[in-house]
Amino acid sequence: MYIGIDCGTQGTKVIVYDDKAKEIVSDGYEKHDLVALENGRREQDPQWWITALDTALHQALDGLGEGRNKIRAIGVSGQQHGLVVLDDRNDVIRPAKLWNDTETARENAHLIEALGGEQGTIEKIGTSIPVGYTASKLLWMKKHEPELFTRIAVAFNPKDYINYYLSGILATDIGSASGTGYFNVNTLEWSDEVVSLMDSSGVLKKALPSLAADGEPIGTITKEIAKRYGLNESVLVSPGSGDNMMASLGTGTVEDGTAAMTLGTSGVINMYSSTNRPFFFDPITQIQCAGNGGWIPSVMTMNATSTSTAYQELFSLSVKEFDKYLETSVPGAEGVVMVPFLNGERMPALPGSKGVVAGLTFKTLTPENLIRASAESVIFNLRWGRDLLTKNTGAIEVMKITGGGSNSAPWRQITADIMNTEIIGVTSKESGSLGAALQAMWVDGQGDITQLCKDHVELDYSKHATPNPEATEYYNGVYESYLDVRMKMYGI
Repeated sequence: MYIGIDCGTQGTKVIVYDDKAKEIVSDGYEKHDLVALENGRREQDPQWWITALDTALHQALDGLGEGRNKIRAIGVSGQQHGLVVLDDRNDVIRPAKLWNDTETARENAHLIEALGGEQGTIEKIGTSIPVGYTASKLLWMKKHEPELFTRIAVAFNPKDYINYYLSGILATDIGSASGTGYFNVNTLEWSDEVVSLMDSSGVLKKALPSLAADGEPIGTITKEIAKRYGLNESVLVSPGSGDNMMASLGTGTVEDGTAAMTLGTSGVINMYSSTNRPFFFDPITQIQCAGNGGWIPSVMTMNATSTSTAYQELFSLSVKEFDKYLETSVPGAEGVVMVPFLNGERMPALPGSKGVVAGLTFKTLTPENLIRASAESVIFNLRWGRDLLTKNTGAIEVMKITGGGSNSAPWRQITADIMNTEIIGVTSKESGSLGAALQAMWVDGQGDITQLCKDHVELDYSKHATPNPEATEYYNGVYESYLDVRMKMYGI
C-alpha cells in the first residue's frame, strides 16, 4: 500500500492506495485556515499544514488497523509557487506566501523588466514568470522585510516543507523548482543569472535546496514519524511535486496529445509535451517540468470554482441547489456577462483587477442569470487560455476533467459546449493525491511511472460530456461579448 498526500489551499487530503486492488482503501481530510486581505495578501502558517496532515493521516490510517504495516512509501503533492522560508535552525521565519498572493505583483513586474521583458525571461529560463511564482515573493521579502530576508537559510515550496516534516530532508524536485521563476526548465538547473539578479548578496543562492532525482526516494520517514503513525521505519518518501505535476500523473496526462483541466479554486489546463519548444507557446503559457520527464505547458487562472462558490454563498445555496440553477438557466444568461476576476487574475496578468458584471437590466437581474454567468465566465477565460496554449500545437480533441467542478453535470456540459471539446472524468476524485501515490510506487520499484499511470488511472464515463453543435455555435457569440467586455474594462 502507498500513501498519497495532497496539501492544497483549502485543506490536506490523505489517501491509502492498494496497488493490487487498484483502489483507494482509506482516506482522511482536514481543512486549512487562510489569511486573505484586500491588498492581495494570501498566506498560511506552515504549521497549519502539519496540523491538518496529522489529523488527515490519522483518519486514513485508523481505518487500516494492522494493514498499515503494508505501507511501503509516501508521496506528497502540494500547492505550487508558495514560499516557505527557514532559518539556520530550520525554523519557519514567517507565514508562507501562497500561489494566489498578488501583493507581490509590483516586484514581479520589476523582475520581468530586469530580465528583458517576457521574451528575455523565456530566453533565460525557458518559461514566463506569472504573478504568483516564488521569485516575486522573495523580492517582496527583500524589500519589505529585509531583516527577515537576511535570516533565510532555506527557501522552498509547501510540498517540500511537508517532506521535511516526514523525512527530515531539505530538498525539492525539478517540477516544483520549475514554478519558482529562478529555475531553467531547459537545462534543469537553478539559474545563476536570475538568482544573482534577484539577490547579489548570496543569501538566496545559499538557500536553494538540493534537487532530488525523479524516480528515487529522498529518504525514509524519521523514527519520530514512524512511531507517531505506527509505520515501519523503512517507509520511503518520494520527491513529491507540485499539484499540477501530480494531477497530470493522477489523470494519466503523460503522453503527447493528452490534456487535463482542473476546475477547482483555480482553473488549470495542462498539456503534456515530450519536447520543450518555448517558441511554440504564447508567453502567457507556463512551461513546467513533468513528473515523468518532459514538460507540462499550462495555462492557469486564479478564479474558477472560487467564483461560483462566491455566488453560491451569496444566495445561500447548497451545491445541489446551485447545480439546479445551472440546469434551469439559459445559455448566455439572457445577456448577462461577467469577467470573473474576484481575486485579481494572472491569465491575463491583471493582479489588481476586480470582477465585472455587465448586461444587467431589471429583467435580467436574477439569481439564475448571475449563477449561469459566473460559471460561463470561468470557462470563457479558460477557453481564451486554451486557445493560446494550442495555437501552434493543434486542437485538443478530448480533455480529462478533475476538481470540484468536474462533479457537476451542468458544469461539464457548459465546459464541453464552450470549449467545443469532449470532456471526460477520471474514476478517482483525488488526482493530486493519486499522482503522489503513483510516484511513491515508482520510487518503490513497482515500475515505470508512465506505465503505472496507464495501468492505474481509469476514465469515468459517468462524467462524460460532448459538445452540442448548436450550443457551441451560440456560445461563440457570447464568448465574443465576454472578450469585448474584458477589453473595454482592461484593454486586453
